[in-house]
Amino acid sequence: MEKLKQFFQNIHTLYLIAGACFLLGGILLIISVIYGQDPSYTDEVLMDGDIVVDTETDVVCSFMRFLDGVCVDSILKQDPALVGIMIENHFEARPVSGLTRASVVYEAPVEGNYNRFFALFPEDTDVEKVGPVRSARPYFLDWLSEYPSTMYMHVGGSPDALDKIVSYDLFDLNEFYRGWYYWRDNARYAPHNVYTSQKLWSAALSDYQDMQDPVDSHLTGQWKFRPWDTCTEQCVNEITTTFAGKTYEATWHYNTSTEQYERYEFGDLVTDPQTSEPVVADTLIIQYVHTTVLDGVGRLGMDTIGSGEALVFRNGFKVEGEWRKPSRIERTKFYDFDEEGHPIEFKAGKIWIVVMNQTGGVTSE
Repeated sequence: MEKLKQFFQNIHTLYLIAGACFLLGGILLIISVIYGQDPSYTDEVLMDGDIVVDTETDVVCSFMRFLDGVCVDSILKQDPALVGIMIENHFEARPVSGLTRASVVYEAPVEGNYNRFFALFPEDTDVEKVGPVRSARPYFLDWLSEYPSTMYMHVGGSPDALDKIVSYDLFDLNEFYRGWYYWRDNARYAPHNVYTSQKLWSAALSDYQDMQDPVDSHLTGQWKFRPWDTCTEQCVNEITTTFAGKTYEATWHYNTSTEQYERYEFGDLVTDPQTSEPVVADTLIIQYVHTTVLDGVGRLGMDTIGSGEALVFRNGFKVEGEWRKPSRIERTKFYDFDEEGHPIEFKAGKIWIVVMNQTGGVTSE
């Protein structure tokens, strides 16, 4: 009789343990759903603890990538390792490969006021060819510094830029010393013929993982994103940016069907030579800066730290405001020109920042 009693006591204990485990699992699941997304997505639509809605498909999105607001399928992909690549836009380098797959693109002038691109890719971005890859400039390092531990891919650089890469202790992958992570396309003339790919940069990230500094986040500060309706009144559907004459001029047309800005050069839609995908932006930003010519070669100094005027375009709307960057390592953020100085909220997706100096020009209509 005593053994039978002990048996039922053991069964009862097992039920209690199983019940406790089930309850704990439910609590953990609820916590993961509530806190699995970034609390900085603040608005009446995207409050802390709300389910995020993917505005492209109207499906529930539990996890949002901090870099560009895009929905991802796991918490691990919210803050991925990043790769930053210098890509040229010299007339002889066109067509440019890989820009259509970048999540964030900075477009800024170099010597001669030609424009050059600094493109950011999450490490798992599927892209077979990116380039032509060109040289580093100091002010691009100021934006790179906003993304801690990002691997920086370039082909040489100005003396000042190369010195700063060392002094800033950046994760550097200069083609001069790590050429096996790049290749030269024989169909192009040097120096417009250096390329890389997701396969090669993934190998580099694996090979040099011990050199990467552990970081709490790959961003020093996050932008805010929210869904936006398409503009119906007083809309701005065309933005033209000019750096060095018509050769370095681009016009962005707002496509109401895709709700994206499409890039045109010489009247033609710019597309990727490998995939035929168009170059588009979901949020287009104009950041006004002042530059000075530093030497006889025409290299530029640029005021990237401080504040200045800015324009933000998304879904046909134009918002006038200002940019602020307190220090090299802090994120450039954009604020509305209202009394409260609210951060401007972007549309999730591809973010394109045109950094325009006093030599160039911007028109919109």
